[in-house]
Order: sequence, then C-alpha cells, then structure tokens
Amino acid sequence: MSKLYLVIFFSIIVGIIATSPVPIIQKTFDSIFTEKDYFMLKVIPLALVALYFLKAVLMYAQNLIMFGISWELVVQFREKLFAHIHRLPFGFFEENETGKLISRINNDVAIMQSTITRLLKEFLQNSVTLTGLMIWVFYLKWDWALMALIVFPVMIFPVSNIGRKLKKFSHKGQEILGNINATVLESFSGVKIVRAFGLEPRELKKFQRHNDDYLKVMKKNVKYVEMTSPFLEVLGVASSAFILWYGGSQVLSGEISQGTFLAFIVALFMMYTPIRVLFKIIASIQTSLAGAERVFEILDLPEEKVREGQKELIDFKGKIEFQDVCFRYPSRSKTVLDKINLTVNKSEVIAIVGMSGAGKTTLVDLLFRFFDVTSGKILIDGEDIQNFRLSSLRSHLALVTQETFLFNDTIFNNIAFGKEGDSTREEILGAAKAAHVDYFVENIDEGYETLIGERGVKLSGGQKQRIAIARAILRNAPILILDEATSALDSESEKLVQDALHNLMEHRTSFVIAHRLSTIKHANRILVMDDGKIVESGTHQSLLASSGLYQKYYNMQFIDLEDQNRVRPDKDAV
Repeated sequence: MSKLYLVIFFSIIVGIIATSPVPIIQKTFDSIFTEKDYFMLKVIPLALVALYFLKAVLMYAQNLIMFGISWELVVQFREKLFAHIHRLPFGFFEENETGKLISRINNDVAIMQSTITRLLKEFLQNSVTLTGLMIWVFYLKWDWALMALIVFPVMIFPVSNIGRKLKKFSHKGQEILGNINATVLESFSGVKIVRAFGLEPRELKKFQRHNDDYLKVMKKNVKYVEMTSPFLEVLGVASSAFILWYGGSQVLSGEISQGTFLAFIVALFMMYTPIRVLFKIIASIQTSLAGAERVFEILDLPEEKVREGQKELIDFKGKIEFQDVCFRYPSRSKTVLDKINLTVNKSEVIAIVGMSGAGKTTLVDLLFRFFDVTSGKILIDGEDIQNFRLSSLRSHLALVTQETFLFNDTIFNNIAFGKEGDSTREEILGAAKAAHVDYFVENIDEGYETLIGERGVKLSGGQKQRIAIARAILRNAPILILDEATSALDSESEKLVQDALHNLMEHRTSFVIAHRLSTIKHANRILVMDDGKIVESGTHQSLLASSGLYQKYYNMQFIDLEDQNRVRPDKDAV
C-alpha cells in the first residue's frame, strides 16, 4: 500500500511541474524583459531545466513502482483464477473448452493489467496537470477561461457513447480470442488425426474464420478509439483561435499585458494533451472492463460444494460399503446409479464389467468424492467418507485410467508425481521396475531423464500406460482403482504388466474396470452392471454357469476372437 501512496505522491509532483512553464512565461515577459532583469534571465532557464530533470527522475521511479504493482496484481489474479477454476465442479469443465479458459487466464487478465497501469500513471498524472493548468488560466483571466472551456462539455456525451461501444467490441473480441485459442489447442492436440484424415484445409478455414472475425472487431474498436483525438483537437484549436483573436485585441488596446496573454495561450494549448489523454483513458477503460467482467464471471462462480470432513483416515483396516447409493449428475436428468449395495473386504479384488454407460466408472469416482452421492452412503471401516478430510481420503486411493494423462516432463518425474515430495530415487526406480517401465527405458539414450512431450506424445500407448501404473505403484495406496488400465497394451506388454498388477493387488483392495474379460478371470468377485444397477455378482466360473449377461459378454468376445483368428492370413502363405 505504501508503494501506491508513493506513486500518487510522485504523480502529483510530476503534474505540478508540468504546469510550471505557464508562470515562467508570464514572469519572463511581464517582469524580466520589461525590467531587463539579467539575473532572473539566467536563473529561470536553470530552474526550468532542474524542474524537468526532477520530473524525469520522478517519472522513471513512478513507472518502476507502478509497473511492478500492476504486474504483481496480474500474477495474483492469474493465480487466483487458476486456483478457483481447479475448485469448480466437474460439470464446469464439461461445458467450457480448455482453450477458452486459457484465454480467460492469459488475455483477459492482461487487458486488466493495461487498465491498472494507465489508471495509476496516466489518469492521475494528467488529472493533476489539467487541474493545475485550469487553476492558472482562471487565475490569469477567468472570463477568457470560461469562454475557452465551454466547448469541452460537448465531448462528454459522444465519449460516453463511444465507451459503451468499445466495451461491447472488447467483450466480443475476447470471446473470439477464446475461440482462436480453443481451435489452436484442439487442432494441435489432434494433429495426427488432422493429418490422417486430411483435415488441414478444414482446420485452416476454421482458424481463418475466427481470425477474420477478430480483425473486423478490432478495426471497429480502433475506429472508435481514435475518434476522440481529432474531434478534441478541432474543438481545442477553435477555442484557442477565438482567444487568440479576442485576447489579442485586448493586448493591442493595452487592457492586458503581453506576458499574461502568452501565458494564457500556452496554458490553453498545454491543456489539450491531458484532456485528450483523459478522454482516451475513459474510453479505453470500458475496453478493459470487458476483460474484467469475463474474469469475474469465473471468479464469481460458486466452488464445488464438497462438505469437507474433519476426521483423518489413518489406515484402512476392514471394508468398504456402498449402502443404497444412488447418483445423478447435476447437469443430467437420468439416474446413473440406482440403489447400489456392495461390501468389499480388505485385500479383495473386485472386477466391474458392463456395457458403456452402465455406471462402472461413476461407481469408483464416488470413492474419490469427485462427486457426492445423491442419496445413500459410502463407508470405509464404518465411517461415512464425507466425514474424512479430502486430502486424507484421497491419499489412500490410487488411480490408473484408460485415458492416461502424462505431464510434459521426464519419465522419472512423471512417476514421482504419484507420491509428490515423499519418494526416494530407489522407490521411484523400484516402482518403474515393477511396472516394467525399465523394459523400454533401457533402449532410450537419456533413460529416465527423457522428456516425453505434451501428454507423452513421444511414447507409445503401452509405454504411457506403464508409466501411469508405475505412478500408482509408487503411491502405495491401500485402495487401488484400475479403470481399463491395460487397455492400451500389446500382448507382450500386457503379460508383463498383468504380472506386476497381480503382485500389487495381493495386499490391496482393488477395483478393476475392464471390457476384456480375459484380464479379470482371477478376480475374487466380478460385478456385472447394467443401467446403473448391479445385476450379477460372482466368480468367473459361477457367472459363466449362470447363463446371464456375463456369459453373453464372454461369448461375444470369444466369438469375435475366433472370427479374428479365422480371417488372420497364414504367415507361410504370405
């Protein structure tokens, strides 16, 4: 806060110094030239140089402080916006494109920074200068001042109207920038598909459309921004010309001194610059308000309403229970889970199968409290999971999903993220070995220090999946969630990882979601889900014997496998 006060103080001093030529001109012509005061003729130029040197120093110091404050605010806003978005409900991410959110954090906040800079520096400084000059012109000749300044209120209505238009254009421009960011992110992320299907012309046309829309909006924006300066200049020159004629007549008739006349004219011309700048700032503030509105649209959104418990989940000892659990996504009307009753004992391996949309992933997501149950309860060791602190609950869970997400970092660090800050190098390498990551890392020149690119683009699907499994192994959580964890593996990799997962799951309570039924034969229990309900439960053998849905799924996969083998070409014939 003290820095802000310092900027205000410097602005006042700079503004006062900017008005100093007016009294100096009057003194020079009315006293020095008339009285032939050679001493003051030497002192005044030196004083003028000294004053403007002080002004330059203060302006430099003011700029350093002011730009520092504005960029600090930008950093704080970006961090606040980023953190707030992370606390918004999952439904928010379903409805908003990532590229548009990036635009909010980068472009909209940057526009706010330019407003803060101009408001602290130019608006305050020019306001002080204008006020000082107005005091001087009224002091020199108040009737001339009224005649000269009466034209400027004419500008208030058109400038306010221009400001409203600029706000509208800026809002539209920021929306289009969001569309541009979304298009670029989507196109580059899916570059392989774009090239494979020859979609480059389509993507370019889409980008050009957004770019052309942005150009049109910015041209309109510039047209209105630059409209104020020429209009003000014409009005300023017209009023000055009138005073030049009217005041000049009074000088010739001896009613007023030459020094007063020249000082007034100089002050009047000097007033044009701060007036022009202030009107332009008022207009451009409307532009920045559009960016601020878009930022606060996000900041004002209510955060995810997750009831944070106070208890610590120290150790998982007994069982997990789903009691009459029902769930419906807030943005949808259909019930996803209906009256789920399930008890899972410690170290038990539970496989969950079913058609897409049956509710398999939603069931395990509720364990992490990504969403809370609509009705019913989920208990761990007899305690409702809503009574545990989120960080404590999630520290006992490890997740490997079908859509493997890796960071643009080294292989080593991507595994280390599984247990941030608490792992030794030996533990990380041990997890990598257990997931057979070392199987392919040995053939890479930089080994575990290899940068894998955005979302692991430099790795194969199987390699990425093994890194994700190593991350889960390192976490060493007692409850393991495997959501299609081996779906991206080839046959050789799948065998290696299945062996590692089998050893890992021996001492952990595991939920295994799988479509390939061959991977879950050894589960303690297999749950068959259909339309949000558990319709079958048992071992692999008992479910096959029951002639239910599981047998149907198994037969479908067995027939598909036979068909694939039947149409596979004979190697010798080829």
